[in-house]
Amino acid sequence: MFEKYYNEIANIEGWFAKEDAKLLFETINKLKGSASMVEIGSWCGKSLIFSALAAINNGNNCKKYSIDPFTTSKDEPNGKYETFIENLKKYDLSDKIVHIKEKSNDIGEKFNDNIEFLFIDGFHVYEYVKKDFELFSKRVIENGYILIHDVASWFGPTQLVYDIAETSDNMKILDFAGQTVLMAKVNNLSAEDKARNRDFSNIIKNKIETYNIKLTK
Repeated sequence: MFEKYYNEIANIEGWFAKEDAKLLFETINKLKGSASMVEIGSWCGKSLIFSALAAINNGNNCKKYSIDPFTTSKDEPNGKYETFIENLKKYDLSDKIVHIKEKSNDIGEKFNDNIEFLFIDGFHVYEYVKKDFELFSKRVIENGYILIHDVASWFGPTQLVYDIAETSDNMKILDFAGQTVLMAKVNNLSAEDKARNRDFSNIIKNKIETYNIKLTK
């Protein structure tokens, strides 16, 4: 089924490599449907549509949200909203996804749904992606999943994951595929979990050697 859904979204504009998609697909297969799915940053809907189709195929009828203001960093329209809406219609998802056309940093405090699956792929400036994580991870249920995209290619997500790996006491990093890091929210990290997180921080440092990214400690 993975190949079927990945091929279906192949012609949608966006940056969503096969490695990243496979990680999302495998994570979606583990969901219990006990809370919502949320994607921050949707562009033309490539990863959103893929995730929604995979979840629906599994019988997961949880509420599915996308959050994107469809503006540039200068707060001007980015010209992708109409394409996004048309893509939802094309895949018969218009009534299955709740789209919030606002900045995630602005609505995070007001978002009250519990979350089982959170995919963060919004504005990549460190302060913004960090705030997205802080605001929305609070709503993630125990053993819910958080995925952060564009790690090792953009400074903001990379620094955020590095910080989490080094300092978090309730985020267990599980995998790193393509440019996506997967973690689970737990009550407390064991000593083994903390050691594994530190191993991931070293992996991140090694991976970014081919990029012009300077991590801060």
